[in-house]
Amino acid sequence: AFNDGRITLSTPGVFPDIDFCDAPEEVCLTNDEDRMWSVAMFEWAERVQRYSAGDGSSGGHWDYREKLVEFVNGGMNTFEYYADEVVTDRDNAFIHAVSSIVDRGCHDAPRCYRSGGGPASKLPKRRVAFNIALSALNIPTMRTELVVEQALDHLRTRREIIESNLLLYLTDQGFSQSQRYRYDDILDALYRFSRPYDASDVSYPSNKTYFYSPDHPPLYMGDPYMRHGHKYGLSNVLLFLSNGLQLSIEKDETCDELNEHKVSGKLPISNACGQRGLSYQDMACEDDPDMACPVDPNMYITAVTADRAFGAAPALQCGPKYRIPSTGYWNFQTMQESDLEAYANDNARVDVEGCCWWARGVLQTKGTCSFGRLNYYLGKRAADEGRESLFSGIDFCSNPEAVCGSASSKHELLWMSGLFEWIDRVQSYDQGGFNYMEELRKFADGTMKDDVFIKRVGAIVQVGCHNPPCESAGCLNFPCDGAYPVDENAGVRKVYRTFFELDLWDSFPVSPGGSNTPTPAPSQSPLCQTNCTEFPSSSPLTPTASPSKAPVVPLSSWPSESPTRAVDARISYFEDLSRHLKMRRALIDSEIFVSKLYTLNGFLDTLHEMATEGVDGVRFYIGQGRDGSFNHGLVNIALFLAHAMTRGISWDSCEEVNHQLVNGKLPLSNACGQHGRSYSDDICPQTDAAMECAVNPKLNVVQSSVGNSGSPRFFCAPTSVHPFTGYYDPLSDTTVSSTPFANQAGRKDVEGCCFWGRGILLNQGVCDIGRFNHVFGLPALMDGRSSGRYNIDFCSHPEALCSSFTIPATEFNKFPTAIDTSEVRYLIGLLYWADYVQEYNWGYFDYMEELKLFFDGGMKDDSFVDQFSQIVIDSSRDGDLRKANFKRILEILFTEAPTRSPTPRPTRPPSEKPTFRPTYAPYAGSDVINGGYGFRPPDLNGPGQNELEGNPLLPGPFPGGQDSTPNPNQQPASIPNRPVAIDLSGPRQNNNGLP
Repeated sequence: AFNDGRITLSTPGVFPDIDFCDAPEEVCLTNDEDRMWSVAMFEWAERVQRYSAGDGSSGGHWDYREKLVEFVNGGMNTFEYYADEVVTDRDNAFIHAVSSIVDRGCHDAPRCYRSGGGPASKLPKRRVAFNIALSALNIPTMRTELVVEQALDHLRTRREIIESNLLLYLTDQGFSQSQRYRYDDILDALYRFSRPYDASDVSYPSNKTYFYSPDHPPLYMGDPYMRHGHKYGLSNVLLFLSNGLQLSIEKDETCDELNEHKVSGKLPISNACGQRGLSYQDMACEDDPDMACPVDPNMYITAVTADRAFGAAPALQCGPKYRIPSTGYWNFQTMQESDLEAYANDNARVDVEGCCWWARGVLQTKGTCSFGRLNYYLGKRAADEGRESLFSGIDFCSNPEAVCGSASSKHELLWMSGLFEWIDRVQSYDQGGFNYMEELRKFADGTMKDDVFIKRVGAIVQVGCHNPPCESAGCLNFPCDGAYPVDENAGVRKVYRTFFELDLWDSFPVSPGGSNTPTPAPSQSPLCQTNCTEFPSSSPLTPTASPSKAPVVPLSSWPSESPTRAVDARISYFEDLSRHLKMRRALIDSEIFVSKLYTLNGFLDTLHEMATEGVDGVRFYIGQGRDGSFNHGLVNIALFLAHAMTRGISWDSCEEVNHQLVNGKLPLSNACGQHGRSYSDDICPQTDAAMECAVNPKLNVVQSSVGNSGSPRFFCAPTSVHPFTGYYDPLSDTTVSSTPFANQAGRKDVEGCCFWGRGILLNQGVCDIGRFNHVFGLPALMDGRSSGRYNIDFCSHPEALCSSFTIPATEFNKFPTAIDTSEVRYLIGLLYWADYVQEYNWGYFDYMEELKLFFDGGMKDDSFVDQFSQIVIDSSRDGDLRKANFKRILEILFTEAPTRSPTPRPTRPPSEKPTFRPTYAPYAGSDVINGGYGFRPPDLNGPGQNELEGNPLLPGPFPGGQDSTPNPNQQPASIPNRPVAIDLSGPRQNNNGLP
């Protein structure tokens, strides 16, 4: 090498003064350690690392680097040592092959065609030496620490999702982020409970305390010797979290058990002793009776958390009979305990003596046995007996309420009590042919959607066995209601939601049969001969001229193979839709959500619930269902957004804007209704009459925002305050209130006129707002319906539909409570669409049927959107604009690789202030200007047609007909900076001679 000039005297790690061909003994002659290692490593790098050859025995291919990755990810055979010379066992095939390469020059000795020798020598010793080397390098421990870190990193990168979408609790006003169950606390608890017992101080500093038990393993975080091994640990953690969501977090973020089991229609105060037939103080430890906490009849404890819902039962309490002689029931009418006579729970208890063992913590740990085991392994008893203890100063037997009320550790104990419960009762569960750890691996290797497995795990958590009724549940008289888990299907939904939100379904491949060993990297397909790329590109690369009948293929097909639950199918469908829309975000943001108030993210966040869960059996249609398709759902979305672009998005406002001129002026009484309507008279069909808002003439409401219009604010007030209303003059920019001025319907006052449009669709009137109030507002909460979300009567406070609302302090709410209603602006429109538009079937027009016919017919029949405007919403005045919006949205949604619109945006946002003589884009006397639109000035009060031309104000998106090809070089016609903010198609009025 030196003589050929390939190395120099200064090249590190070389031997330019030795000719190894003439003097091979120089390798060992001087006992130069560097030289001996260098020669061996060069030999390894050249002959072993570079080894790649056909399989002499099977005709396949054997590549060292591929097999090395496969071997490492497959477990490395670290669990057993072999003493025999079996060379065919699968676990040792790699070690044998490498030994064969070193000894015989090929990987399949003794079948090597070159050497003709026997098997590789000293194979058993190589196996043992390999395991010794692994242990000496601490590789098994390193891999265990690594899999823990991988699982925790998966959760760390999804902090916002966990906080915003999972750690929520249900209140009267909807879901709010929990202040009790916090992200930092669960991550800290997981970190401290999953530490390998032989872990290094580098990864786990000694200034923290960690879970240790001689009788339990740490929290299982995955298989360190399997490819994607942390998916098993994540599945374990998410099953834990999902059960916590169901049992405590979503239930008013409670820590203490809530009093919620009625006996003969009433809530006994003695439920503290046990609900649903359970007796908490009698839940002994069968295997080790000394482990359970002793029952102290003098213990007096009141739970620190309780149901905060209006009028709910108070916190659970225990105490001796000399302090609490007997107990009654909770009276929901008087909102106090009725204790004139004793009232028994299911077990005939009419006192609460010794009844201090109700459920606590994220998994609702309950009973004397569970608290005794908690104390034995984590509490004071462990410390007293010389064992490691996380909470050496807390005696959970004398103070079980420390789980929820410890001044120093309550946030830790919320989670850690549950994690110990999980390790103690779930991870270790192996009864009746059901081994949790084995079943967990099957679950994680499959689709992670096995609802049978999920229900069995939920039963173990709630009642102690996988096949209820469970004798270990704690029934005083078996069987009892408490021997069965509560709402198994809700548990499945929580698991599906948690796995969906945290991307477990998309992050790991399905591994049928449980094999996670990776396959060698695939070679390039022989079908690819020219212009081959590493990654497939989208097809077609060029957008089509206009939407065609060809279906859009979403990123992942739906439904998947045999979805186990309908909710899973709906979530999958929504996930596909969300991806499809986000791929087109640039166009959607710039051409559809032309608004600061309304965004694609806000729309999707609210749509998720309405499309997957729905309300009262009604869901927003995105194509789900046996007779639907993804493309039908896209058409429904397109028409919803096209309509929204003529309503709230257009004005960038959550509230309807005063825009209809009467004789060139804007009547202030337009608050009562525009375009001849009277919003207080927009009654519901007879079947929904009970939902209507009652008109209160005493209401005083002022519009909070007029968006980008500059119009005067709507207001309503009794005639005793405002006997009449005047008008706003856009020419002089003044409001005249000295003389009455009527709107088109003849109203000259605003008494009871508080129901102008709100939300993305500007839903108006006592019916639309009343229906929303009935489903999501205070009436639903008072009726006990699950849809109730907001503790607001929107009929009495319609202003809360568009602005945050504060409930004043009352006897039961000591402080004013601010309620976030930011989702309402989307939710009211989505509910209206799902409940009214999708259900519309009157005369000859069935909306859903016509929608499917429209798509199946190639999306060319404009009569679908015309009939929608005329029949369903009775708004043909802006039908052409809606149609233009609809066509452009279809083009965006149904083009595989969408580009910027070749035509001007069909929606013309209103100006900051109404002007009487708007400025328009140049008008060339024809609909087509350079292949695009020409916007002609409309008659201020005439129909939506140019009277001179007799043509629609806005043509279709493509000149020359709906099937014409757009000009890709077309530049959008300029849109005025301050387009007119007036009605373009109202009924004809006297315009006082103005043009």
